[in-house]
Amino acid sequence: MSVRVWLSEAASTHEGLAARIEGYLDAALSEAVGAVEIDVVPRPVSIPAEDGRRVLATHWPAKVIKGAVGMGDVDPVDGVNLLVTDGDPREQPAGYGRPRVAAATGASYVARMAPASETNDVVPYSIRAATTQLLLHEVGHALGAKHKHGLARRRDGALVASPMVGSYLWAAEDVRDRHLPDESACGDPLPKKSDAPKRRLRLRYADCATRALE
Repeated sequence: MSVRVWLSEAASTHEGLAARIEGYLDAALSEAVGAVEIDVVPRPVSIPAEDGRRVLATHWPAKVIKGAVGMGDVDPVDGVNLLVTDGDPREQPAGYGRPRVAAATGASYVARMAPASETNDVVPYSIRAATTQLLLHEVGHALGAKHKHGLARRRDGALVASPMVGSYLWAAEDVRDRHLPDESACGDPLPKKSDAPKRRLRLRYADCATRALE
């Protein structure tokens, strides 16, 4: 499994970001699919903006396609080609994922996470944690996982959401209904956000997501 990561020019200014991305992706993917090679490209990529659908879902996939046919400055891999930008992850869309291509905003928040080796696989909800989980969410999409491959469970008075469910679990009802199925492919119905007062995020894929990853 190969994951190649590009940073936008603004994202590349955050010290430690590359190590955080590599650490969290390696921890989740190696548990799910086995050996994984993660390559953070040292030279930043130029993009017209740090967020927005046009950049994440149109401009970046086009750059990957052009690179695949030798017409651009992006050299894609057969696995996942991930762009990380310095946009605001609280503004939607915050990410994009389609086969072999992914993009996510929020570089400054990921850079401020503790190293993956010092972090439990379940963490309290925060913007930093949600943005880090967003990387796993979009990479999961790039490898074939859907929202139905997410899982949320009650644990010690908290709801714990896996990457393919993520923050959608606590979104407004119309957003949740639009993005999340009534039941996950893991077999358990998704709990309501009112079922427990505390929020937790899991930084590992649910078992049914690991079976869906290509």
